[in-house]
Amino acid sequence: MHKTLPRAKIGQMRDKITASNNIFSTFRMLKGNTRTSVICEPLWGIPFVLFNFYLSLYMKELGVTDQQLGYLISIGYVAGVFLSLISGALTDRLGRKKTTLIFDFISWPVAVIIYLISNSFILFALATLLNSFTRIVNVSWNLMVVEDADNEQRVSAFNLLNIINIATGIIIPLAGLLVSAFGVVISERIFLTYAAISMTTMIILRNHLYRETSVGQHILDERRKSPVKISLKSMLPFKSAVVFRDNPKAIIGALVYALFFIYMPLGTFNSLFFAPFMTEVLGLDRSSISLLGGVYSGVMLVIFVFIIPIVSRLNNNRNMQFGLAVQAVSLALLIIIPTGSMTATVLCIGTYAVGFGIFRPFVDSLFAEISEGRERAGIYSLINTVTCIITALIGFVSGSIYRYEPRLIYVLSIVILLIIISLLAAYNKLKKRDTVA
Repeated sequence: MHKTLPRAKIGQMRDKITASNNIFSTFRMLKGNTRTSVICEPLWGIPFVLFNFYLSLYMKELGVTDQQLGYLISIGYVAGVFLSLISGALTDRLGRKKTTLIFDFISWPVAVIIYLISNSFILFALATLLNSFTRIVNVSWNLMVVEDADNEQRVSAFNLLNIINIATGIIIPLAGLLVSAFGVVISERIFLTYAAISMTTMIILRNHLYRETSVGQHILDERRKSPVKISLKSMLPFKSAVVFRDNPKAIIGALVYALFFIYMPLGTFNSLFFAPFMTEVLGLDRSSISLLGGVYSGVMLVIFVFIIPIVSRLNNNRNMQFGLAVQAVSLALLIIIPTGSMTATVLCIGTYAVGFGIFRPFVDSLFAEISEGRERAGIYSLINTVTCIITALIGFVSGSIYRYEPRLIYVLSIVILLIIISLLAAYNKLKKRDTVA
């Protein structure tokens, strides 16, 4: 039988959802570490969008080839395999707060400084390797955000974090003005210097405000009472796989999450192939492509502020499917638009931003939903490991694929998006079945 709720209860729930999605009130409901994470995010987001947009062109100016760009993606994810394997255990052993402090510093300020002084593929590979330590921070920082928050606060926090990072992208056209005046190399070194200073400030400030989560503190207290000898075997997250036993919803949710992050370094706006594709394949000017960053961020900001509060009252899985379908269509259009047409490219990027904006906030919430409990760190670790293995393999050949035919990168991305849509359809059916049961 279908479970029913009194109309008054339904009304209360609707009011609660509406309030939680009001962009002007969501911040006030955040507390503790979740609130701190949101406050400090601009110190990371602003410098990241500035240096990341032109990073691949910067590397190519300094001698990195298309094939080596693929190798850099692969290097990052090969390192990520090992780092993801131990990330959950490290997070539990050191604590969420200390893990975030140590490995955020390595993966951002230190890696950024190496990018700044690099003039060869070897140094860029070293910087990429150090940046891969974000695989550990991805676990510890996410736990800092979600563990002491209820589901309403989690959705609000992820929405606000996405809004902040999207809003920072509006300044990308300013980067284009600097590139037009000083060239890619000098401009990128200015961005990297700023990033090292701003990210270091963020890490110090955030660590001062953070408090260890209740779950993390409980695990640390247990380990102090009953110390266990550290071994590689004890650090591996495979025991967390028990969560997926006889749990098809969790399996499908994990596959959706993993495939999305496999797709990220290939077909998205932040891909190393994006700027080269715009300039080398579509024939757009290096400084003018920064306008695409402004368009992308502007559209995304509108989606997060005005559209997400409305569609979040609908079926979240349907929202994700729609967002993925729009992304797939826009990538297909990007493959066939005429060379040198800024207008057509802007329309493609704007359409893509609509799809990505509708999809993005719900996938994080989906994964938090399927990873409740003490094993959350291990589950994050396990999924990140699988993601890194597959992406490392794809990354290794992606440079050769791009060199052979750049448009095939987007064909591969479309295939991944279609698979995710199919998985979400299956997840929705299972969810309906559980509701009826």
